[in-house]
Amino acid sequence: MTSSVDRRVTSLQYALDLFVEMAPVQKPIDEVKSDQDIGFHKNTIFARIIGLGMVARRFVDAAYFIVAQEPESRDSYEVSLSFFKWLMRYDSRNTKHFSAVIREVKASMLEVTNAPVEVVDGAGRIVEDSDSREEEDEFEDRVSSRQVATVSNEDGDWLELIGRVRVRNGYIRFRVPEELQRLIKDPENSYWTSLLVTSRFTLIYARGIYDHVLPTVDKGRTDWLPLQLVRNLPGKSWANNNEFKFFKRDYLEKAVAQINQLSDITISYETRAGTPKSRKQDQIRFKMERKESAQASKAAMLNSVALFQTLQREFGLTDRHFDRIASNRETWSDARIEQAIEYVRREIRRGNKITRVAGYLMKVIDAGGFVSEADKEVDRIQAQIAAKSSAEDVAKTSTQCAVAASVAAADAAAEKRRAEETRMATEFFAAADKKMRDELVRKFATTNTIGIRTIERQGLKPADVSEANIMDRPTIAASFCSFVAGEMRKAARTRSKNQSSLI
Repeated sequence: MTSSVDRRVTSLQYALDLFVEMAPVQKPIDEVKSDQDIGFHKNTIFARIIGLGMVARRFVDAAYFIVAQEPESRDSYEVSLSFFKWLMRYDSRNTKHFSAVIREVKASMLEVTNAPVEVVDGAGRIVEDSDSREEEDEFEDRVSSRQVATVSNEDGDWLELIGRVRVRNGYIRFRVPEELQRLIKDPENSYWTSLLVTSRFTLIYARGIYDHVLPTVDKGRTDWLPLQLVRNLPGKSWANNNEFKFFKRDYLEKAVAQINQLSDITISYETRAGTPKSRKQDQIRFKMERKESAQASKAAMLNSVALFQTLQREFGLTDRHFDRIASNRETWSDARIEQAIEYVRREIRRGNKITRVAGYLMKVIDAGGFVSEADKEVDRIQAQIAAKSSAEDVAKTSTQCAVAASVAAADAAAEKRRAEETRMATEFFAAADKKMRDELVRKFATTNTIGIRTIERQGLKPADVSEANIMDRPTIAASFCSFVAGEMRKAARTRSKNQSSLI
């Protein structure tokens, strides 16, 4: 390997060390057993690469792995050809075949677009609907001899997967377009691709399906996809139009079985008829999850299953985050991570706006953030003040509730007394003789101000009210009964005074 490759890069140096170790016994990369992985964070846009053969895919992976190790973009990359072939699991000495692989990769292109891939044809071109497919049949025939990745409508941005490639004196030098280099080195919108896993696949459909579902493993399943997309993963072949039951038997089932056997995930699928009233199975959805062994290795890396579960469940860390932690374990100890967790929890309690908790936690870990003793003392004092204020609020609320309850009880008692007095007044008036009733009505209608107002509000005059009709109107009757109750209280007080004077 030449000096153009930075030997200080840990992941690349580890791969080189393994290669040197395996070379004498001619052990390929897919047979490596190691606790440390060889791979890189692949931008999710590369999941759209369709139409490459198995060896061509491995060529691209090996090249992008080399590119991903450099923090800055370079004009070209050069490594030992034997090392490069080991990375792509290529042990053939057939130079014509290797040249054909390079031509296949160079003939492929990637469309850089934010739109999701809906349907692709046999050449990997996006097809918007069935009508447009018929219009492009003639063009498809012209390009069927070449494997083209995604080519969509007239508006787009197409990039070569690999630029100029030169093989000389046991070394391979290659170029990658600047735009693709930025995507390869993008750590945000990416997912982890392990060369130790991808090098094991022997079925093109297994590799194609694995590449497509890997970005969504953390979600647990994909959206419903056009079955035609899965059919066309290897590009144009007779299997594209094969009857579904045969495609399922000969390709799909075998691919799923190989993924479950050789990779770090388990996968299943379901199909449905996407067109109403149609029985044709034309949509597929994959469900997947990490194998326990893959999860266990991450927990072991942290020396604590509880810490791993906290990071995964509470803060939502993904494989990409755990891989970054693993690459920084020399400085990112469990204690440092736990201090960062405490810091982020404190920020959340304080109500600070955090849009992406996982990303924020990773920044705090990287910066070595922690909660100081002074900050903890501030939290304790504020908690005491809050507790005291809460106790005072509770006491105040209790007093207010007690007063309100007392007032309500008094109001209820007064209302009960008024109802009882009204009942007694009604009974008294009904039992009195006519002379007494006439006298009570006269006093109410002539000397009681409230009585006069009540009568007039009903559109009557005092002279219109008599002992025979005063109880006919509810409003006048209620006011009159209150007046009678008052007269009864006066009579009772008079009797009480007279009895006191006799004594």
